[in-house]
Amino acid sequence: MKKLISVVLLTLFFASCKETKRLLVADHLVDCTGVGSQQCMLIKENPDDDWTLFYDKIEGFEFEEGFSYEIEVEVTAIDNPPADGSSLRYRLSKVLSKTKTIKPKNLSVQQPVTIEYEATSRGFYLAAIITQETVTISHDRNRKETNSKPCSKQAWEKVQSLLNTIKIKEIHTLEAPTGKRLFDGAAHAQLKISSGDSVYTSTSFDHGAPPKQIEPLIKHILSLVESVEKE
Repeated sequence: MKKLISVVLLTLFFASCKETKRLLVADHLVDCTGVGSQQCMLIKENPDDDWTLFYDKIEGFEFEEGFSYEIEVEVTAIDNPPADGSSLRYRLSKVLSKTKTIKPKNLSVQQPVTIEYEATSRGFYLAAIITQETVTISHDRNRKETNSKPCSKQAWEKVQSLLNTIKIKEIHTLEAPTGKRLFDGAAHAQLKISSGDSVYTSTSFDHGAPPKQIEPLIKHILSLVESVEKE
């Protein structure tokens, strides 16, 4: 009986040292410094979290540049880890999804893309921030109060497809077709596209009447805003 209890206790002890986690993995590696110079994956557990550097290896996981992943891993505590090593061992349980990232052809910087749309007037404010992971909106000028939802694969692929129809580096030269905002007849609107350290900002235009070159993208952005507001 004592032996049986001991076996059960040992089983529970080792089980308590293991944990299963779901991780999101970004589509590119970044330079980082651990014991020495290396390249790290970027991971997070929830779509709304910030990306964090992952210095370790995941046993059984073969990362391929240009694909984002959702994976399930088994995390085990290591007894007496080396001084310059991790105290945790990561082992792949399963790949839940693997999605190819489509980079806009006219953006040379191979970094995640963020789309930001802002419209403001005396009595109105809208900010929409769209990434591959989330659609976030705010009607608060300080952006302290926000609403968000995951950005679906189809929605993000359409964003990137529309970006490929735009000369992104020239959006600051686009002319607004109307000027109602100049006498408070419409909110001032602006589009911002960021990739890595590069930020491209359009000229100001009337909310609801963007330059025709970016009109399809703006319409798609506003449809995503509407989908968040309905939830």
